Amino acid sequence: MQKNITSRYATLKISVLFILASFFLFAIKVRAQSQELPGETINALTGLPVPFVSIGIKNKAIGTVSDSLGRYILSYRQDEISKTDSLIFSAIGFHTVKMDLEQFLSGNKTIMLKELPLQLKTVKIKAEVRKMKSYGRWSANLVFFPAMYKTIPKFSDEKGREQATILKIGPDVYLRKLNFGINRRHFKRIKLRLNVYGIKNGIPDHSLLDKDVVFDVSGSSEQGMPKVQTIDLRPYQIEIKGRKEIAVSLSILELQSLPGDTSRQAFFIPSFPNPLRSSLYRMKSEATWQKVSSSHLLIGIEVSTMKTKKVEEEEQKEENLDETTKVDPEISRALYGNNNGKRIKVAGGEIYYETYGKGSPLILLHGNSESISSFRNQIGPLSEHYQVIAMDTRGHGNSINRNTTAYSYWLFADDLKAVMDSIHIQKASLLGWSDGGNTAIEFALKHPEKIDKMVLMGANIFPGTRAIKEDIVRMFEKRRDSLMNLQDAESNNQLRLTQLVLQEPQINADDLGRISMPTLILAGESDVIKTEHTMLIRALIKSSRAEIIAGEDHYLPLKNPGLFNKIVLDFLADKSEVQ
Repeated sequence: MQKNITSRYATLKISVLFILASFFLFAIKVRAQSQELPGETINALTGLPVPFVSIGIKNKAIGTVSDSLGRYILSYRQDEISKTDSLIFSAIGFHTVKMDLEQFLSGNKTIMLKELPLQLKTVKIKAEVRKMKSYGRWSANLVFFPAMYKTIPKFSDEKGREQATILKIGPDVYLRKLNFGINRRHFKRIKLRLNVYGIKNGIPDHSLLDKDVVFDVSGSSEQGMPKVQTIDLRPYQIEIKGRKEIAVSLSILELQSLPGDTSRQAFFIPSFPNPLRSSLYRMKSEATWQKVSSSHLLIGIEVSTMKTKKVEEEEQKEENLDETTKVDPEISRALYGNNNGKRIKVAGGEIYYETYGKGSPLILLHGNSESISSFRNQIGPLSEHYQVIAMDTRGHGNSINRNTTAYSYWLFADDLKAVMDSIHIQKASLLGWSDGGNTAIEFALKHPEKIDKMVLMGANIFPGTRAIKEDIVRMFEKRRDSLMNLQDAESNNQLRLTQLVLQEPQINADDLGRISMPTLILAGESDVIKTEHTMLIRALIKSSRAEIIAGEDHYLPLKNPGLFNKIVLDFLADKSEVQ
């Protein structure tokens, strides 16, 4: 028996050694396939380094970007390339260098770039009023995070990765500001390049810029929702003429990880769901553009244009309210949501809020995965008549959540009371949009004596397909399932916010009969909340009236702020009894 045991042990030992040897040989083979070729990008005229040159193999996700000293390391695997591939070096202000990969592999890795002839433009300044407009979006009620930018392949780097969104614009515009939402959790510092492309067959085609727009963004490990970044583009004097649509992109030039971070997680721009749009990305500067359907990146630009009759007619003809909002020049300077607000401590967190105007208090409550900035088109007009208090919900914007328990509208209602008590507001009107409306209802049930009037936009009193359209529920379910496998803090926060939509609110219909303050219930004709559910809330709150706005959807405050603001102001100013 001892002999049999010894024999089996010897056999097992040989098997283990064979497996280990096979694994070792496989690792050597894979490693042997990985190549790293260092080189430099040099100005052929001056001999000085050319920084941040985009380097890539045409139509392949292989490439990199030279650093601030013109140095680069091109990483690739042997099984991914062919000697007939084209390698391209491109930089704004220089002729593009294109060569066969075989030529590059056998030749000098120092690439000489020739400057393009400098073309001086004559800029005529006319004493005409300029019209301010904003295209795109940099905040939304629902945010998700493209997975393709979360993990960096071990054989490559993050340099050259690019995300883009297509925007419809006016015919002749000057770019003034770039705004974009950004996940700040996974890097210490990042250097980005803005590019603006013409469009061909629905895909970014060629760059429209003659200046290199490069800037740094600092990251952090703090909790909270993605922050809005604003870049002043006026010094670059970027004029886009004769275009009805453009692609605006951001690409990574350098990324410095957080100390001790071994997750290899990279920068990415969040998106919001839009069934009519697609965002785009490519892994390297010469890779094929890929589409992410039903999504729109949180990128927007502020522009100015001559306010002539012809321009106004063209803009009105091309204006797409799904991605265009008018900007008041007087308030466009202030970035609501990051405007030196105040904080109060609450159980398990901090609530950030901002106050504008004078008069009777009016508190604004935003939606799921949103922030104060979602009311950027309301704060100015409303604060002309009321003291507007806009607050970031716990776990959103600049507010902090330290609890690990599930979110609830009851918890958000408690936070609202804490804010009111802290700034000594005995009674206020509430304007709640989407989840903010749900919070307002919960608050009205708990503290009816503290509400003067209430406006609910796109609210619901129970979850699921009885209240919310089926495709929206399915989208949230898919989002929940994808977030379940992610371990980072931001994904966990998004998971809890998604579960909140799927599981709450659970408001007893009979309880709504106790609400007695004047209430205006609003929804768009194509709202994500079913019309019959909106009318159910109207029937249960006896002191309410409802308006279903024709031709509008859940984003009425953003898409048609003039109409929305008028409806709200008229209701708040109405002294008559609501039936």
